[in-house]
Amino acid sequence: MAPSLAMRTLLLFLACCHGSTHDVPDGGTSSDPDAAAMTTDASVGEALCADTHGGAYCGGDHVDNADPDTLYECPVAGAPPTSATACIDGCQVEPSGVEDRCITPPSVKSYRLPWRPATTMHLTQDCNDSCCSDHVGTDKYAYDWANGAGFGVVAARAGKITHLKTNSTTGCASSSCSGDANYIVIDHGDGTQSTYFHLKGNSLAAGITCGATVTQGQALATSGTTGHSTGIHLHFQVSKVHANAPTCECGADGKGCSASSVPYADFWVTTTYPSVPVTFDDWPTSASCNNRRITMPASQNN
Repeated sequence: MAPSLAMRTLLLFLACCHGSTHDVPDGGTSSDPDAAAMTTDASVGEALCADTHGGAYCGGDHVDNADPDTLYECPVAGAPPTSATACIDGCQVEPSGVEDRCITPPSVKSYRLPWRPATTMHLTQDCNDSCCSDHVGTDKYAYDWANGAGFGVVAARAGKITHLKTNSTTGCASSSCSGDANYIVIDHGDGTQSTYFHLKGNSLAAGITCGATVTQGQALATSGTTGHSTGIHLHFQVSKVHANAPTCECGADGKGCSASSVPYADFWVTTTYPSVPVTFDDWPTSASCNNRRITMPASQNN
């Protein structure tokens, strides 16, 4: 279910450009057909949103005349849903303050929200968000998550670490700090990679080195506010892998390069290597991109 009005007010307070990043200029837009196909569109039909401030709901949970195995995106009470997703394995009604979701069995290609299940998390900047002119264009499918403190970041999907920096302890609200960011980039072996940005300095979990293979749910590091950042948060995006780019530029431990330098050209989004839409097992409406400020569903990561 969507958050209460009081919760939405709190989230808006947390979200005002909180944790936004303006690291490099954006270009055009693109999408990955295979990733987009992971969400199945369904007919809205006669469905009508009821008693809601907006969010994702299973049919019958604040959505009248609706299929209980379909997930609907509701804008406001009394309006028809803006989209409908057929949930092949059923739709899960969540407690108040958490968006409903499609039940999705895990697979080797699936993504899960990159924190532990017991961690309460807020979406402070959505994909294609109007807030800060950064989650747009080639970086359309990017998300900022925060909960007011440093939290443990885990792998959203298995893969190999190809870019890693962890020796910065600096961040500020100016683009002059863009080079101070810490990050982990994981190549998933199918032409895509996930980027975890603004990590706390020297916070790598045991066994995390550049070149290492990680499993889904494996601990990576702690969220931070390094680089161009206005508060502790995690910036996350999935993008296409840069062909023939150098890897492990900062060494296995992520400390072998300048703390104030980031090799953006090797992994950051461009018109050739844009961000791509992602469907999470535990957040199937992730690619809806609707300026959301919400309490996130519970992570299914172990």
